[in-house]
Amino acid sequence: MKNYEVLQATLRECQLHAGVLREARDELGDAHFDAETVVHITTEQRRLLDQLAYRFSKLQDNMGMRLFPALLDWTEEPLPESSTFAEKLQRLERLGALESVERWRELRETRNQLAHEYEDAPALKAAALNRFIADVEILLVMWQKVDAFEKDNG
Repeated sequence: MKNYEVLQATLRECQLHAGVLREARDELGDAHFDAETVVHITTEQRRLLDQLAYRFSKLQDNMGMRLFPALLDWTEEPLPESSTFAEKLQRLERLGALESVERWRELRETRNQLAHEYEDAPALKAAALNRFIADVEILLVMWQKVDAFEKDNG
């Protein structure tokens, strides 16, 4: 029962991050940046982008560090402690809880790019922001798939 309680608490936390992420994305609208517009980001856009980056990171961290291991325990598919994160992702992909291990890795790359400001390279900054905004939706779809997997198998 303890594993199920941990899983449920983690699901609730992920749901919170996903909800705020969705709200901020909706508030940002159909923003698309280029080398010129990226240097004129409004205060509101900056606030929303910061919110998106924070919740994106929180959701991805919670899914990777807490939810995925809890799902593997709950489905009685635990891996040895010495298993790599890649092995855990591959098991979740085989179970149908995760769409694509490769896509998860790409989302990590996007997150790492957010750490760079690219102040002297507006075209790079615009490309990174546009990729990030697109990947917010992909992370939300991944979250929905994991959440549906738990509900379907619960």
